Amino acid sequence: MTLMQTFDADISHFDPSNPYQGDERIPVQFYMGTVKDEDASASSGRPIFHDVPFIRIFNSKDNIIDRPIRDTDMKRWPRAYAAWKGTGESEPGATGTRLEHWPLMTRAQAEEFKYFKCYTIEQLADMPDSLGDKVMGFQRLKALAKMYVEAAKGEAPMIRVQAELEKRDGEIAELKSEVARLSKLMEAASAVLPAKAKATE
Repeated sequence: MTLMQTFDADISHFDPSNPYQGDERIPVQFYMGTVKDEDASASSGRPIFHDVPFIRIFNSKDNIIDRPIRDTDMKRWPRAYAAWKGTGESEPGATGTRLEHWPLMTRAQAEEFKYFKCYTIEQLADMPDSLGDKVMGFQRLKALAKMYVEAAKGEAPMIRVQAELEKRDGEIAELKSEVARLSKLMEAASAVLPAKAKATE
């Protein structure tokens, strides 16, 4: 069976006591994904992500579901979930700005730091100097990470203010548009009323 094979359920053998019967035939993949925390990103002045377990459900080649896992997924595919847990890849990394999203770091460098359980710029800024001889350019990257975190802390209040101003400007623009629309309606109504009055004379 390939991952892209279509699953055709046979409801004639449905067992109410086992609602997930047959689901093991549907190919699935558990993995650790990331979700952006919009509120934390806005307040911190930098993109903040959380590690979240995901699942890909290959219903067919044109119908692939990719989303955070639910409790029912672990019941529907217990063997696949247990196998994934056994790989050790299910352990969450950390909350913060992901290294792969940092323009100053290459994808290869980000993968190298993952070996040392370092997934975010915040973690890199706090890593011990003893790793300096194990990762090429470590001291420079760590110094840049510290500068990035400190700069983001200072910019956070301004970013919040900017977001509030943009929200206010959007609300003002909506109000102006509504006022303009009402003004046009009033003008049209004032033009129609005299014409109706003359018609009734």
